[in-house]
Amino acid sequence: MSAIEDVGTLMRTARLDAGLSLSRMAELTHFSKPYLGQAETGTRTATMDVVDAYERVLGAGMWRKEITHPGLTRIKGEQRLSALVQSIRSGSPDVLSKRPTAHATDVAVGTRMDPDGIRQFRQWMTEGETATLRTNSLSVLAKLPGRENAELVVQVLEEDPKVRRLCLASDISRLTQVDWKTALRVADDLPSHPEPRKLARKAAKEAVDPKDTESRWCGSYMLRHLAPVVGR
Repeated sequence: MSAIEDVGTLMRTARLDAGLSLSRMAELTHFSKPYLGQAETGTRTATMDVVDAYERVLGAGMWRKEITHPGLTRIKGEQRLSALVQSIRSGSPDVLSKRPTAHATDVAVGTRMDPDGIRQFRQWMTEGETATLRTNSLSVLAKLPGRENAELVVQVLEEDPKVRRLCLASDISRLTQVDWKTALRVADDLPSHPEPRKLARKAAKEAVDPKDTESRWCGSYMLRHLAPVVGR
């Protein structure tokens, strides 16, 4: 796959993960549908203007790698995403209680939530029956603006050890692409990472992420616990 095709594939994957049709993306970016289709398939070069337009709509996080969990769920397509949003609004977490969801799915769901939906996520984050549901709810809220959301995310990360472990493992697997079993082990003993300095470098960038409270907290936490190893 060429570099042009690779960029186009990433653009297409991010768009689908956000539940946006090509027609809707054309409306939001003010580029023609045929051009976007060609850019996504690599038959035409995706210029910086169109890449910037995708980032404005989908966020810079569209480029980041996903976690290595074997059961990662991607909700693709407007119809499936709308069904999940409706399920959440009705009080049913659906897949959120069973498996981790992709970053783009978290963003797409969060941006479609009304105040009642956000309150539902806050409740699940603290009272959800499964650690997976509490973690998925936290990941959605962590990407939303507002001090109240950020403070609650931090509170749960500090007080819920199961959620903290899953969030740390997610960041470890995403940042360094180790397998999920290794990521869970490292979450329990950060200096045991095969490349602790690499993890520390990645964590330093996470610690200043302005749009994701979970990433900021996990990045800072990892840096504190890796300091003895990195400083040797």
